[in-house]
Amino acid sequence: MKVQAVNFRQYTPHFSANYSKENNVAILGSSKYTGTEVTWDAMDQAARIARSIVLSGKNVITGCGSDGVMGAAYTSAAEHSTKDENGRPEQNVVILKRPFWGDEDFTNCTIFGSEKTEAARIERFIETADSFIIFPGGPGTLQEATTLISNNYYNKENAKKIYLVGSEYFEGLDSQYWDMYMQKLIDCTPDELYTIVDHVYEITEQIISPASDLAFKDK
Repeated sequence: MKVQAVNFRQYTPHFSANYSKENNVAILGSSKYTGTEVTWDAMDQAARIARSIVLSGKNVITGCGSDGVMGAAYTSAAEHSTKDENGRPEQNVVILKRPFWGDEDFTNCTIFGSEKTEAARIERFIETADSFIIFPGGPGTLQEATTLISNNYYNKENAKKIYLVGSEYFEGLDSQYWDMYMQKLIDCTPDELYTIVDHVYEITEQIISPASDLAFKDK
């Protein structure tokens, strides 16, 4: 699939929505559906929490992928978002990576810009959002998670709320950070840097205040 060039001036947000960092929640995870229970469950949870976030008045930030966890969050946020005068979902926010993967949807979101590398895009995520929900994913997801955790350790004044969803999936990563702590390579416990949960039920109150069950109601 050939992706047409994007005229970013056409998609410059007019900021009628509240795009302050504390109002932005980034959802990260696999950009493909593998057919396994792990990705299916993560996609379902991502769609539900994205719906809850936008209905509470906050914004969801993803990478604009159409498949997997990212696609589920993107689609749900676009569907339930408020729309601007042109019908564009204001609360479905994306940060793109160039060159494009080929599955991006540029029409049902508000584009905050693009970066040439994944590392640069992660930095843009850090600049843009204060809360991160990270679901199971591949090498890119692990890069995002470890970069964000490092930011919390080395840049405490810019610390983020980081929630890793899936204790079994993230067990190895968590064990590595506890090993660092036991070997005195870091001077704080890992649970000061991130929180591991098994379901977004457990973090709804932290993400949306006051607590809301909007994500888990039928339409």
